[in-house]
Amino acid sequence: MGQIDEYSGRSVGIELKACCSLLSTPDAAANQTHGAKSTSYRHAVVMERAREFLRPAADANGALVRVLRITGMGLRNGDDGAVIVPNDRGGATVLGSVIGGFADSLISTQPRTERTIVEVAITDREAVDADLVCGGQATLLISPLSDLAPEAIAWFEASEPVVLVTRADGRGGELSVGPRGHVGSVGPDEAALSTARKVMRGGVSVAEIHEIEGTQLLFSAAVPRTRAVIVGSGSMADAFAAQGALMNWDVTITDEATPAIELCGTATAADALIVISHDPEVSTAVLAAGLDSAMGYIGAMGSRKTQSARSVRLKALGHDDLDRICGPLGLDLGSRTPAETAVAMAAEFLAVRQGRPPVRLSSHDGPIHS
Repeated sequence: MGQIDEYSGRSVGIELKACCSLLSTPDAAANQTHGAKSTSYRHAVVMERAREFLRPAADANGALVRVLRITGMGLRNGDDGAVIVPNDRGGATVLGSVIGGFADSLISTQPRTERTIVEVAITDREAVDADLVCGGQATLLISPLSDLAPEAIAWFEASEPVVLVTRADGRGGELSVGPRGHVGSVGPDEAALSTARKVMRGGVSVAEIHEIEGTQLLFSAAVPRTRAVIVGSGSMADAFAAQGALMNWDVTITDEATPAIELCGTATAADALIVISHDPEVSTAVLAAGLDSAMGYIGAMGSRKTQSARSVRLKALGHDDLDRICGPLGLDLGSRTPAETAVAMAAEFLAVRQGRPPVRLSSHDGPIHS
């Protein structure tokens, strides 16, 4: 069973032998922003895995593989994400994986210079080898990475949350949305921007199709999982760890400087450093490492007197970018307990990561999701 690609004339696919339960579930949702009517189709597939391969693939004139729809296949890991790059044998190599690697050989034969829709079908017997519950079908969109603006590639490279928006039929352009801006166009841009920002605020990597102004748009979100290191111990550290777990962070608690400094060495804009230690030697060393890193959020607890003393020590080490440190830590929510303070910290983290001022929604006159 193949699907004709109307705009390139390409027909690709293999026969669907069996199908099990429906994994993708359409759901209707009214998007009141700008009066748009939006119908979404969401499936448990993410694009975050493609992030590490995107820059080398873009430099090599590669192509991006996105999942439009999945039916069947039962429960599965949502770690799909791949790019196609040329190899030195005159063929192509898949970096990453799609559908447990089952589709890799098929997509590696597709062109990298034009958009192509590929239908992939898996029998129940083949599903066992791909570590799937049962057979099913996936619709993939393969598009040249040259379609993406350089700004979008840079956002991926900086490990920032990114939502790519394109028409589900493969036609038209690309709209790339990051926390601090957007680039490109897909047509109904105002409503598409509103929906993309809503998807991004969900904080997880998903693929969704929304029908906006009569056009089906694919929203592919790549949101890095936050690694958070909490330096210090006690009830406050436990509360921060619990809040981080609620937000699906990968949380580490330590009283020592070394583990935190090691994480700083590999930190990205998605990661968080939270210092509550009362040991000046430990806190200074860790904060200095955080300032030397790409850490997206640096929070430090303590009184204003403690903050001032830390600033003196950090300036003595040559740091003059102390405005990166959120200290005292957290938004002013009137917090009194460790749990309340953890909420204030998480709220500040979200505001910093999204590049938004921490103000009440009721203070806005326009759409609340702009």
